[in-house]
Amino acid sequence: MDKLVLIDGNSLINRAFYAMPLLSTRDGEYTNAVFGFMNMFFKMIEDLKPTHCVVAFDLKAPTFRHKMYTEYKGTRKPMPEELRPQIPLLKEVLSLMGVKTIEKEGYEADDIIGTIAKNTDVSTVIITGDKDSFQLVDEQTEVYFTKRGVADLDVYSTANFTEKTGISPWQIIELKALMGDASDNIPGIKGIGEKTAINLLQTYSSVDGVYQNVDKLKGKLKEKIEEGKESCYLSKTLATIKTDCEIDYALDTLRLNTPFPLVAKRKFKDLQFKALSSKEGFFESEDQSAESNLSGFSVETIAVDDLNALDQISADVISACVVSQDFYLFDGKREYLIHVKEGMLDVGFFEGQVIEKLKSIFSSAKKIILYSKKDFRHRFFTLLDRIDSAKIEDLSIAKYLTDYSGRGETLQETIEYYGYEFKNPSALIYNIFNSLYQKIVDEGVEELYRKVELPLADLLYDMEITGFKLDVDALNELGREYSQEISAIESKIKEYANEPTLNLNSSKQLGHVLFEKLNLAKGKKTKKGFATSAEVLEELIDLHPIVGLILKYRKLQKINSTYIEGFKPLIDKATGLIKTSFNQTVTATGRLSSK
Repeated sequence: MDKLVLIDGNSLINRAFYAMPLLSTRDGEYTNAVFGFMNMFFKMIEDLKPTHCVVAFDLKAPTFRHKMYTEYKGTRKPMPEELRPQIPLLKEVLSLMGVKTIEKEGYEADDIIGTIAKNTDVSTVIITGDKDSFQLVDEQTEVYFTKRGVADLDVYSTANFTEKTGISPWQIIELKALMGDASDNIPGIKGIGEKTAINLLQTYSSVDGVYQNVDKLKGKLKEKIEEGKESCYLSKTLATIKTDCEIDYALDTLRLNTPFPLVAKRKFKDLQFKALSSKEGFFESEDQSAESNLSGFSVETIAVDDLNALDQISADVISACVVSQDFYLFDGKREYLIHVKEGMLDVGFFEGQVIEKLKSIFSSAKKIILYSKKDFRHRFFTLLDRIDSAKIEDLSIAKYLTDYSGRGETLQETIEYYGYEFKNPSALIYNIFNSLYQKIVDEGVEELYRKVELPLADLLYDMEITGFKLDVDALNELGREYSQEISAIESKIKEYANEPTLNLNSSKQLGHVLFEKLNLAKGKKTKKGFATSAEVLEELIDLHPIVGLILKYRKLQKINSTYIEGFKPLIDKATGLIKTSFNQTVTATGRLSSK
C-alpha cells in the first residue's frame, strides 16, 4: 500500500543541528546537521517503509504572513553560521539520492506540506518539530512530532489527538488565535495562556463561538477577550496553514526509489558519513549502478584512424563532446573517438582537419545534442558558425530545469551524478538528455526550455564575445572617493573602540570589542571567536553607533574591492573591454551569475 512521508526540512535540520555535536570534514565543511537529518531519514525508511517522500523547505524571501504582519517570526534568533551552509548541502545530498524537494517563494514549508497532505489521497505521515502541523491531522494523516533532537518522535493521530491535547486537530488554529505562539511571534490575545484558551475552546468550540458568547464571560477575562478581538482574528489567519498553494507536483514524481544511486553513496563518503554510507541495502553497488543505468543501452566505441570513415554517419540526431583534446561523436548506435593531435609526431588528426570533416555531418543532422552549447560555441565557433542554433539541444540546461543539484557542474560531474563511470561521454550525453527531455515534457517546462533558456544561451554567447566597456578615469575617481570615506569611517570605529590598531577585517578582534570590551550582548562563540556576521550585527544596531559604522564600512569595502578595484585588472588595455562568462545553470533562483 502506498505511504507518503512529508518532511519539514528546515524544522528537522534545525533540530538535528542542536542535537548533534558540531562536526566537520577534513576540509572544514560543517556536517553535523546533515548527518543528524540523514540518521533520522534512514530510520524513517526502515520504520515506515514509505513509497513516496517530499522534503519541503522555507525560502528566505518574505511570505504572505510577513506582508500581513511585519513582526511575524520577528523574535527568532539569526541562523547559526555553522548551520547556514548545511541547508544547501542537505538539498544537494537529497537531490543526489533522488528525493523530491519542494520550496515556493511566498510560502512556508508548512504550507507546501499542507497542500500536498490535503490534496493527495494516500496514507500520509508528516515529520516535523513544529506544532503548527497538528492542524493537518485527519483520518489519513498522522504527525510524527520530534520531541527531542530528531530521534524521539511522538505520534499524533485522530485516535489519540484529543486525549493528548484536550482539543481536536482543527482547533489548533483556534488555540493559537487565542493564546498566540511565541516561537512564530503570533500575538494572540494578551494575557490568555494555553490553559485558559483550551478551556474556552472546550466550552465554546471556536474563536467565533467565544465572541458569540462573550457576554457570558466575566471580569478580566471578558475584558481581555473584547480588547484582543482584532489581534485574535489576525493571529488565526497567521496560524492557518494554507492547503491550496500553487505548487506543481504529482504523486508519481514523489516516489522514493531505493536503493539510492551510487553517486549519493560517494557523496556520503566525501562527507565522511562512514556508518551511513555503509548501511546495507540503502545504496546501489558498483555492479547494480552500471546495470541499472545502462540497461538496454550498449555502446560500441570506434577509434577513428581515417576521417573519411565518418562519411558513413547519416543519423538525424547526433551527440558530441570534447574531453581534453579528443572529440567524441555518437550517432545513436556507435561512439566515434577522434584523437586530436598538437604536434606532427602525435597520433591522430589536427583540429582543423577534424572540424572541416564534422561541418558536413553537423550541417546534415536534424538535431545535435551538446553539453553547454555556449561553451562549445566559444571553443568551436568555426564548426557551428553555419549551423542553425535551433537544432542544438543542451543537456546542461535540461538538467538545470529538471534536476537542479544546487551548483554548476562539468560534463564529468553530470555523468557521475547519474551513477555512470566517465567513459562513452557522447553516448551518455545522448542517453541522459533523452531521459531528461521526457521530464521536461512531463513537468510542463518545454516552452521554458525552447523559448527562453536555449535562445538565452545564444544571447549570452553574443554578450560574452562582445564584452562591455568601462571608463577607467571614472573608476579611479570613484575609488578615491570611496577610499576617503572608508578611511574616515575606520577612524571613527577605532575611536569608539579605543583601539588604534584594530583590524576591522578581523572577526576575532571585532568580536572582542563588541562582546567583551563594549559588552553589547552575550555573543555566540565559534572556533574562531565571536560570530560577527551581518545578521548578528543587525540585532545590535540600536545598542551602539559603532555597529552601524561597521556594517557601513563592510558595505563600502565590498563595493570598492569588488566593483572598483576588482574590475581594474580585468580590463583589456588595448580595447578597454571586460569579457566575462555568464553562468546560466548555477543559481537556484533562475538569475544569472557572472565569472
